[in-house]
Amino acid sequence: MGTTITAATIMAMYLNSTGNLNSQYCYNADVENGQVKTMYVYDKVGNSLSGKLEYRYEYDAEGRVTAKETLRRNASTGRMTPESRLTYTYSADGYTLERSLWNGKTKTYDRATERTEYRMETAGVMSVTAYELAEDGTPAAVTDNMLVMMPQDAGLMAEKTK
Repeated sequence: MGTTITAATIMAMYLNSTGNLNSQYCYNADVENGQVKTMYVYDKVGNSLSGKLEYRYEYDAEGRVTAKETLRRNASTGRMTPESRLTYTYSADGYTLERSLWNGKTKTYDRATERTEYRMETAGVMSVTAYELAEDGTPAAVTDNMLVMMPQDAGLMAEKTK
């Protein structure tokens, strides 16, 4: 069974972020059919809020996140300007994440120059490998890799009893 980033994951991140009263940021989200479509991030400036970031999410038919676009407020125009896009693709044993940057001259996202692959190797062990990508989109060099190990019961919400 592979790991996926789902609408529930995004919703949990949103709910956790809105509960922190000491944060310098405030959050709001457009939710449609149980999926966060856009999350807005505001700076607290005295008693006012100033728009800072927007995160826009896309999902597949299985409710998995397929894209996350980040837009940042341009201080001189006040408009939200695209900054980057994360694209997720899924396989039976994990997922791949590619990051593309916005090109203001062409008004499009440049091709991805980096990729990170997350693979479940065995129960409780995930490999994470980062690559620099060649012009044709194939991995040119490994830039980082690691194994992430979690205890078998790390995700349990209740304690086991005999």
